[in-house]
Amino acid sequence: MASDPCLGMLGLARRAGKLAFGDELVRQLCADHKARCVLVAADAGESTAKKAAVYAARANVPCITLPHGKEELGAAIGKNGCAVCALSDIGMAAAAIGKLAAQHPEYQAVAAQLSEKNVRIQSRRGKKKPRNREAQPAAEQSSEKTPRKPIAKRPQGTGSRFHSQRSANGKRSGGRASGFKSQRKPSENPRAKRVLK
Repeated sequence: MASDPCLGMLGLARRAGKLAFGDELVRQLCADHKARCVLVAADAGESTAKKAAVYAARANVPCITLPHGKEELGAAIGKNGCAVCALSDIGMAAAAIGKLAAQHPEYQAVAAQLSEKNVRIQSRRGKKKPRNREAQPAAEQSSEKTPRKPIAKRPQGTGSRFHSQRSANGKRSGGRASGFKSQRKPSENPRAKRVLK
């Protein structure tokens, strides 16, 4: 069933990075509320199917048992075998289940639910949320109460206390590397004490 359009969409979602497969990744995707639908292979184990249903219920997404087995599902997404997977993109989930519903009429209700959700999400994309206008004047009032202090600028030419100077031949002298001498007396310098003892 390599030519199945639903499995083809799952393979495309896997290559796009929008498909989580395996129990642990599906659980994490559902816990983060990023899953759009959970898909279970027809010959998946009973405990795996129950876990997938629990994950989907927590994330409030549909859990669909596919008419394909683990080997077919695994071959579609490039794995040896896959019992459970989840789609994180609503457009791909709606397209995959829509293609599945075209071949198997029992998936029509889930396909309609996902396509409705897809339309709602696509209509919200690109729109900015309206700002709370009541909070804005309060922020302006708080900035008026505490005026900002001007930043004092350092006068030019007084960067470091160690200035390099050019001699008559153009070479630099002074600075920390060449002409810096310690201001401490040898008795105060801890390194000098070690040497003196």
